Amino acid sequence: MPQPSFSLQAIVAQLPSTNLERTSRYYQQLGFWETGRHPTFLLLSLGGHELHFWLTDDVYLCQNSSCYLRIEGIQSFYRQLPPAVLHPNGELRECSWGMTECYLLDPDGNLLKCGEPTAAAGPITDSVISTP
Repeated sequence: MPQPSFSLQAIVAQLPSTNLERTSRYYQQLGFWETGRHPTFLLLSLGGHELHFWLTDDVYLCQNSSCYLRIEGIQSFYRQLPPAVLHPNGELRECSWGMTECYLLDPDGNLLKCGEPTAAAGPITDSVISTP
């Protein structure tokens, strides 16, 4: 295959939201800041990365959407999370596929899977370890 004549700069998750204001407030708890808003679209940024949200009135779309956030320093990230942002089964865990992960649910039900390779994360020191 020939070399492309372009350079891919980023891949950005676009998630559904039933309320852009509430979505913005939730993600600000995680350290994101609002970089753009339109009547039906919201842009958030953190550390040079973006998340985009589009307005919908169908909560089913939200409850069946997810994205994965690779986090360097997952244990520190987890310790700083407000308890209200965690998925009911979202505790930090060492997974059999070699990642240390936790799961968050936003107010609409979008799932955020957050993880770091277990070798880099080290042993979990202050949380229950479970292996799904």
